[in-house]
Amino acid sequence: MKLLLLALPLALAIAAPAALAAFVFRVGDTVYVDGKRYSWEEWKKIRDNPELREPQPAAPPSGPRAAACTTAIYYDEFPSEDERFQCSADLGMLTRGQIMEKGWKVDFVEKVPPPSDQQAQSPRGMPLFKYKLVISR
Repeated sequence: MKLLLLALPLALAIAAPAALAAFVFRVGDTVYVDGKRYSWEEWKKIRDNPELREPQPAAPPSGPRAAACTTAIYYDEFPSEDERFQCSADLGMLTRGQIMEKGWKVDFVEKVPPPSDQQAQSPRGMPLFKYKLVISR
C-alpha cells in the first residue's frame, strides 16, 4: 500500500504533459518545484510574483527537423566551403556555412558513387563521388 502511495504521484508526474503547471512537492519547510529546491518563504515569493519565475524554454523551431543536401556534380574530394548543396525540405541551394547559420547540424556524410554508365574517375585518376549531407535540428 505504501509503495502504491509513493508510486502514484511519481507516475502522474511522469505521465503529465509539458503544458501543465509546475510539479510542486512540499516536505516540511522545503519545497521542490520541477526538481529545484526552495525554502517555503522563497517559494511563496516566487509563486506570488510571476516576474521572479524563470522563463520557459523557447518552443522548438517549426518546419522540417531533418533534410538531405546533395552536391549537383561529382567530385574527387570533398567540396570546398563555398560549394552549394541542393537541399530537400524546400531549403534550396545552401553552402555548409549557411546550413550551420540556419541552425542545422550535419549528422552524416555519404559518398554516392556515379552510375555505372558514367565516368568513375577524375582527370587526376581519383574516384568521383557526389556528396550527400544528412542534416537535422
